[in-house]
Amino acid sequence: MKAAREMKRLESIAKSPIMENFRSMISGLETIRAYNQTSLYMDEMHKLIDSHLAAWWYSALFKRWLGFRMAMIGSLLTTAVGVLVVARGVDASLAGFAMSFSLQFAAAISSAVNRSSNTELNMNSAERIVEYANLAVERDDGVKAPDSWPSQGSIEIKDLVVRYAPDLPPVLKGFNFSAAPGERIGIIGRTGAGKSSFTLALFRLLEAEEGSITIDGYNISKFSLRDVRGKLAIIPQDPTLLSGTIRENLDPFNHFSDETLKMALQKVCLAEPTFCLSTSVGQGGLNFSHGQRQLLCLARLLILKPKIIVLDEATSAIDRPTDLLIQQSIREQFVGITLIVIAHRLSTVADFDKIVVMSDGRNTECGSPHELMEVKGLFFDLVQESGDVNNIRSLIE
Repeated sequence: MKAAREMKRLESIAKSPIMENFRSMISGLETIRAYNQTSLYMDEMHKLIDSHLAAWWYSALFKRWLGFRMAMIGSLLTTAVGVLVVARGVDASLAGFAMSFSLQFAAAISSAVNRSSNTELNMNSAERIVEYANLAVERDDGVKAPDSWPSQGSIEIKDLVVRYAPDLPPVLKGFNFSAAPGERIGIIGRTGAGKSSFTLALFRLLEAEEGSITIDGYNISKFSLRDVRGKLAIIPQDPTLLSGTIRENLDPFNHFSDETLKMALQKVCLAEPTFCLSTSVGQGGLNFSHGQRQLLCLARLLILKPKIIVLDEATSAIDRPTDLLIQQSIREQFVGITLIVIAHRLSTVADFDKIVVMSDGRNTECGSPHELMEVKGLFFDLVQESGDVNNIRSLIE
């Protein structure tokens, strides 16, 4: 049983990647076929299945070994009863009863042992549930934020240091940042510069080890997580929609009228009848394109009217025309709101009020796009490498 328990754990662990790989393939089926990468994903799936079957094979062998041992014990018991019947000269009726009882007894013992062992092995699932239940949860013991907070949308970050785990190196190393109310700020940098880590720290998915994040004069570490995340807004790279209707996605708590919701859809160019409030939304919103899901998330923000909005590379995975439509909606509808855009395309933020260039978890350059082009530092190099130099220069000028 000791060995069987370990093999059952390995089998359960090896099954999870199969399910996750299958889910990701289903969601990205069009992309996989478009880039002709079907064989790559099939090979990966076969490797995962082989890994799972290796563990399953040994688990099956353990069960067969137990069944064989129990069958041998039953055979020995039946043989012993038969020898005793013959040796003692028991009459035929009593001998038949004894032999029949010994066969049934052996089968009952084998079944009981098998059920007991299967129950013990299946308790592996309960063991994993208990393990997840005992995981450390986020600290949420802060005070309630003022109802009007944030009223302006100013942000001040000083000497911020965060890391993903206590035993890992910091991803933000003395990061400094400031945003005035209503300012539009683009955050750019090469892969691994710490752009998304900044977003995680702003929403307190990563707690500050050193330094502080202040919004409208309040240190957000003093507030409860529910208040901090409820008062800020974000559109991630992969937008999230819930199964139901468009109305339930735009206003899940039924706080706004139908006219308000329809007006928000019109402002982001999602017109009826395709996007009426009763339109069904499939699981994950997969019955809409990526760009349409982004626009629905923008409509949701128009209704909530937060003072601070973060776009975490929200347009990096969509086509150019949809990107332009989203940028137009942002410029026209989010006036007076502090907007922080973590940009994949430099043209997205080329006409913003301020650009922050990150490198190795630090703020290496900060200023208006025109000023940074004059300095000819990292921002200038990124523009030259973008492949869209003329368009970006025209936006800056």
